[in-house]
Formats: sequence, structure tokens, C-alpha cells
Amino acid sequence: MKILLTLPTADLGTSDFLRSGNIIHAPLLDTAPGGQLLDALLSHGATALITSHRPDGPTLRSWSRNAPGPTFLSYASGAPPRYPLDDTGPGLTELPRDGDGLEAIATALAHCERHAAFTRPTTRAATPAGGRPGEVFLVGAGIVNLVTALYLTEHGHRVTVLDRSPAPGSAGWEAYGCTHAGDDARMFTFTEMDSYNNQDFHGPPPDHFRKPVERHGWLARDAWSLTPEEHAWIAEFESVPSWLARAYNDDIFSLTAEAAEEWTLLRHRLPGLFDGVVLTDGILRVYSDPAHLKAALARHRALGAVLAELSPDELARAAPALAAPLRDGALAGGFLVPGFTLNVHKFTERAVTRLQERGVRFHWNTEVSRVRRDASGTVTGFDCAVHIPPGAHVVASPGVYGGELLRGTPCEGKIHGVLGGWMRVSNPSAPLRNSLKVGRRGHVTEDANVTVAVDRDGREVLIVGSGYGYTGTTTEADERQLTAMRAAIADTVERLFPDRPGPLAPAHRDDDYGFKYCVRPWTATSLGLYHAEPTADAGLFVITGGHNTGGFAQSPVTARAVLASLRGRTHPMHALYHPERLTAFLAGTRPADALAALPLASHH
Repeated sequence: MKILLTLPTADLGTSDFLRSGNIIHAPLLDTAPGGQLLDALLSHGATALITSHRPDGPTLRSWSRNAPGPTFLSYASGAPPRYPLDDTGPGLTELPRDGDGLEAIATALAHCERHAAFTRPTTRAATPAGGRPGEVFLVGAGIVNLVTALYLTEHGHRVTVLDRSPAPGSAGWEAYGCTHAGDDARMFTFTEMDSYNNQDFHGPPPDHFRKPVERHGWLARDAWSLTPEEHAWIAEFESVPSWLARAYNDDIFSLTAEAAEEWTLLRHRLPGLFDGVVLTDGILRVYSDPAHLKAALARHRALGAVLAELSPDELARAAPALAAPLRDGALAGGFLVPGFTLNVHKFTERAVTRLQERGVRFHWNTEVSRVRRDASGTVTGFDCAVHIPPGAHVVASPGVYGGELLRGTPCEGKIHGVLGGWMRVSNPSAPLRNSLKVGRRGHVTEDANVTVAVDRDGREVLIVGSGYGYTGTTTEADERQLTAMRAAIADTVERLFPDRPGPLAPAHRDDDYGFKYCVRPWTATSLGLYHAEPTADAGLFVITGGHNTGGFAQSPVTARAVLASLRGRTHPMHALYHPERLTAFLAGTRPADALAALPLASHH
């Protein structure tokens, strides 16, 4: 979409607001006659206008009737309109705002972009004859699809789960996707899924993916090995302007807030799922840097997500296990936030058992290798050893392993891999009872989750997960960058728990490792993906994923979105995680082309 912005705001020139290329800044038009403004709107093909005052009725009527789509208008509420608020024709949405500063402009732009996202058509299933639930095949047995299966079976759908990997626990961790290859730890907080794009109005694009892990970046591959597709993905990440990254972040948090309600309801409806999974409520967020602590506390206050603010002495009393790093200066302090952790492998075992008891069929080592389409692009079937009958719905959540499933959809090329590593430490004496979020600004692994857990031998351990390592369209990482990540996680363990040994040698193969990693499905926008399209036989083909670090946290709300599609209803995720949300907004501009030429740092 094209946006005409007429505000003569000096700060715009030093911000990144105009970087996307589809915002035309024309301050001379702010006081121009209506005819001149109308000519500019129509010549640019603008469907949005952000100005200091409401234009006259005839101008708005002509614009809304001749613009190439629904129109959006934002003007300062403090300036009364010069003309009556008369009928302006169809398709015009108005938003009065307070002020003309960057914050006000960012809010107006966000409302404009979000309005466009929600007016974009989405696909829903036709209501089944007689309102009867249908047959659903879930492709991928990670946490998102397992929770989706729980919701679908509760609402009467007949469910089959297909997964390319062996049954969990029957092979080494390298054989699995993110849920089963990662360690036995997952966390829910209100900020668990986040935007990693630049949110500083005057800041440069983050260069996370242009520096190797060992140089405090996120690149886990040799720079020379990156393909044009991977360069373009990195460039798209860098192209998101700060105001849009903030808007995306708000949308992510809104869905996580809905997921919080769903987790609470799920715990009440199915309490047996949460027995024996080391469920721990309340997360301690701790920081090594006082400034980082202060900023994080302000952010969580704004979200209403602070249970208790703790001085260093109060934190040491509440968590004696942290007394040493607080005393030695490795930690500056922290605060308690709502949330929980659990041992996800134990949880998924219970979920699979419950689903099987409800008649769900699981087919392991079963890959859906291709989506068949006719000449028009309509889905006609799926290549799989297990027959998927005509008319069945198919819901794919393939992590980073589903390139063929995404081919021919708007999700194609959107999901790339970013790995994270895991280590364990014993938790016997003065045990930690609350799981942690650890912030170490300037460290190779800045963010870490420390999860209270019990291993398969019944011993109390802490699972430390951390790190970001871009693997792109593959799941392979450079050994040198894996070594740097492992050393950085080991350093976090040593700083936080200097006197604790690693776990004793376990009897179970699943626990027998010193360091392992999983590859998470990421998108360049930091948004998840939700796509639905009709099949030739009146079914739906649905794709979910790309949740970055928030797949577990948002899994119940993803399940709600899938259920809504299958019932012919809408859900906010359908619009907010639409795979073409950014590209539709950019509407013909291609800022990634210029950014793609920027050099990537190599560690050689």
C-alpha cells in the first residue's frame, strides 16, 4: 500500500520511518488546497493519508471512491475539522490522533497497516453439512500440532498425526525436530515470543545475521556459503522499519496474552496432562547489567507483567541459589513475572498417550513428501505412504523441515532455521525452585532460560538453554560457531552456578549428552505464519509455524486459530500472521534489494 504523509515533522528525517519506500513524505501538501491534495493522493495511488487536519468532504469523497482499495485517514484530534463530518463515501476509516510527534505518527502508521491486514480476505472452511466435525491430518508431531490435536479431538474431529521422525525416545536427539531434539524444557511468559527487528526510531537495522556467533552475532554459517535466498531473507529482516516492528511486537504480545488464558483453561480442563511434568509457576527475570534490568522492568510494568520487584537482598533471600552471583556482581538483580515452565518431553508423552486414548492415530517415520496441485495451483492431494482421503483437512506445522510442503504457498521461503543450544547442571543443594530468564547484555549468548527439571533417573537438574545461530535454509551449522555457542552457555552456567557440578552420567540415552541443539523455525518479520487455502475436494490445507522462540508459548492460540478455520470462522491470527502481511504492505517497493548487497562479515 502507498501512504501519503504530509506532516512537517523534523524528526522524520533522522528516523527510519521512510525506509520501506512506500511512505511518501510531502510536507508542502499539509496546507495545500483540497484539489492539489487529491491529485497527489490519486497520482501516487495512496490508500492512506496521515495529515495534520481533516480534509474537506468533497476531497475525501473523491479519494475514497477512486482509490485502489479501502482508504485510511489519520489527523490530529486537537485540530477541529475545517468541514462538517459529512458522508465521505464507502471504504474510508478515520483515526483522530493526539499530536504530530514520532510516537503519534508511529501509532497512526500502525493502525493504518493493521487496518489493511484485517481487511485482507482470509480463507475459511465451508460449514460442514449438519455442522459435523471432519477428518483432520496433522503433519508434524511437534508441540504446536500436539496441542492443536488436543483441541481438535475435544471438538469432535477425527485426527491422524504424521511425522517424518521416529517415535520420540526411540532414536538419538539428532533425528528429531525442534520439540523432541531440544531439551526437556519449555517456558511460558508474556514476552516469550518477541520481535527481534529494530524498534529504535533512530536506530540502524540490527546486524545480528551478518556477524558470526563468535563475534557476538547470530550467523552460524560461513558467510560465503549463504545463498541468494538467504541473503534476501536477512535483508528482509533488516528492512522492517522500527514503527512496524513495534506494531508487530504488540500483535505478538496480544496473541501471547490470549495464549495465557488458553493455558489456564487447558490446565483446568485436562489436569492430568500436567501431572509429573515438573510444572513450575512464576519466572524470575535476572540481569547482569543494571541499565538492562531497569529497561526490562519498565517494559514489563507497561505490560502489567510484574508480580514482584525484588532488591538484590530480597532476590537472594527468595532464591538462595543466586546469592553467590548476586554477591560477586555477576547479577545486578531481578523481578518476578507471571509464567510457568515444564518438562516438555514428559508433557508430550502424556499428550500422545491421551490422544491415542481418544482414538488419534500416530504414524512415525512417515513423511508427506509433496503437495500435488493442478494447473490452476489448487491442492489436489498429498504424496504420503498413509492415504489422506479426499475432503480431509490437512494442517502442517513442519518446523524448519517442510520446504516441500510450503512450495506453491505464500509461506514458501519464509521459514529459516535459527538454532539454540542446551546444557545441564545439577540442582541438588540449595536448589533453585523458580525457573529463570537471564539477561547478559553484550555476551555471546545474551539471553538464557534456566528451567527447573527432573531427569529420567529422577534427579533434580537445571536445563540451561541459550543462543541464536542462523542456519538459513539448512539445519547445518559451522562447527566453529557451535563451539563458540557451547563455550558461551558454559560461561553462563559457571557465572550463575559456580559451585555446581554437571549431572552424573545418566542411565537413559536421552539424557546422555554434554551439549546439544535444536533448530527453531524463524521468520524475517518475527511474526509467526498462518496460511489456509481450499483443496479441490472441499477440504482446507493449513500451514502454521515460524514462531521463532514462541512455538510452545503460543501453541494453544494456534490451536484456536486452526479450529476457527475448520469451523468457518475468523481468528485474529489469520490476519496478524498472514504470510504476505509485510509484502502486501510494501506493495511494489523492494527495499530488500538494496540491503541484499550489503557485505556479510566472515570469521575467516
